[in-house]
Amino acid sequence: MLRRKRALTSSFGSVLFRSALVALTFALAAPAAALAAPDSGSAESGSADSGSADSGSADTGSSQGPNIDPNNYAQDCPDVLLLAVSGATDSDSGRNPLNEISSTVASNWVGNVTVPVGEANADSPGTVGWLYVPYASTYGVGFLDDVSTYQQSIAEGVATTNRLMDEYKTKCGDKTKFALLGYSVGGEVLDRLALELGHRDSNALVTADDIAGVIMVGSPYRPAGVPNFGDEPGESLGGFMDQSPRDYGALNDKVTWSCRPYDLACDAPDKIEFLQLALEIISQMRLTLLNPVQSVADFARVVTTIATRAIVDIATDKSWLESDETLLQVLVKVADVDYTVADQQAAAALTPDQLLADLNWAIGPGAETVKAKLRAESVGLEENNKGIVDVVLGPYLALGFLQHLSYWYNDPNDGFEWESEKMVAWVTDLARTEREKNEAPAPAPETSAPATPAPEPAPELAPELAPEPAPELAPELAPEPRLLPEPGTVTRVSDLGAFLESQGIPLPPGMFPPQYSTVPERTTEAPVPN
Repeated sequence: MLRRKRALTSSFGSVLFRSALVALTFALAAPAAALAAPDSGSAESGSADSGSADSGSADTGSSQGPNIDPNNYAQDCPDVLLLAVSGATDSDSGRNPLNEISSTVASNWVGNVTVPVGEANADSPGTVGWLYVPYASTYGVGFLDDVSTYQQSIAEGVATTNRLMDEYKTKCGDKTKFALLGYSVGGEVLDRLALELGHRDSNALVTADDIAGVIMVGSPYRPAGVPNFGDEPGESLGGFMDQSPRDYGALNDKVTWSCRPYDLACDAPDKIEFLQLALEIISQMRLTLLNPVQSVADFARVVTTIATRAIVDIATDKSWLESDETLLQVLVKVADVDYTVADQQAAAALTPDQLLADLNWAIGPGAETVKAKLRAESVGLEENNKGIVDVVLGPYLALGFLQHLSYWYNDPNDGFEWESEKMVAWVTDLARTEREKNEAPAPAPETSAPATPAPEPAPELAPELAPEPAPELAPELAPEPRLLPEPGTVTRVSDLGAFLESQGIPLPPGMFPPQYSTVPERTTEAPVPN
């Protein structure tokens, strides 16, 4: 992978600044904890009405039109078009995809990659362009007016990204490939999109063949242990909302991540199911501070829906009482907005006669099974939430917010290669690879071989001499999904040394030696991602 190499010439000032920043973070642990809540939920289908990249819409740079970077060739058909999906509060449905705004600590984070990518490829016009995906990137919090829920925001981000790719595929054909960059909420948008796109039919307008690469930064659905930037050991833990292995289908070799140690969004302790359920509920609510009636009504609606789904899920799973799945795990599973109810099974399982039969079994022959399940529930509740102690007592609340914002540092003179600089190198590598493909001479057409005469028909055999018909072959079984990360993948354990190193603070050799681990073999069926 292309990397920018520099001599280690960290200045005293930059080290002092970062050391002071770390100290300030500890001092501000309480407010940071309130802001460190990671993105939650999952996408639902939907569409977006934001303006197209060519026409522009609101949020223009001036009365003459959007402020377009001179190195941005998105209006043409570049070799690679970078679609940047920013984090919460950093976009809206009316944003012009081409308009440049200033990047600050609190806004336009992905601009720390897009503009430098253009500068890195300025000597090769038409190699790269970029668009900022317009969507209502919100946590669902407002004052009085109606607001989109977090889940609706995710759905809009997925729909708008798909629409932009469809437009450019129609316009540019195979000339342009797509690189997808998503941060925080945008990382969840791309996780949802990649899971679906990687399994699309080959006849779809946009398929995995049109994707040059996908990178998810600080994603709350990062599988535990996946590498950073494709070849760097990633953090051993995973996303706050779900860290189970995932199957991106034809995109498995094109997806990668960037995660910092102790970033609570992507490097969270395992077994925090109660927190996951709480955030799933909140993500489907409108939190209007001056209209609490609306928020309470939304809460009642979401809880009722989840409870109904849980009843149906358990009623249609006759082996649930003998399984290790707890009620809380069922609630987390059905809280996902993408969860679908098996209508026919539900109708058969919830008839009065069937419910009466189930009740008679539970108080009769199955009474001991029910009692054993209830005893296991209390054990499972404690076991599946023991990670909450690590969240509260560990360094996550103090350092998580700082780490979640630190991806966007970039200083070419500080001797440290920040994540945003690695992203620039990653996109540049993809763009130059695609340019080389587009500039390669077309293969010579194949010369047709002379037609061979058709073979003469074989003489018919007498019935008693005819060969026996070949036995029917059993249908081929579908290949098992390839889940990421693969067993044996090297991971890095987050500790103080990893944190200080991530902040560019030089350490004496051997002071905090890196701690590594590996992804274990899967002895049981991998859990289905939320």
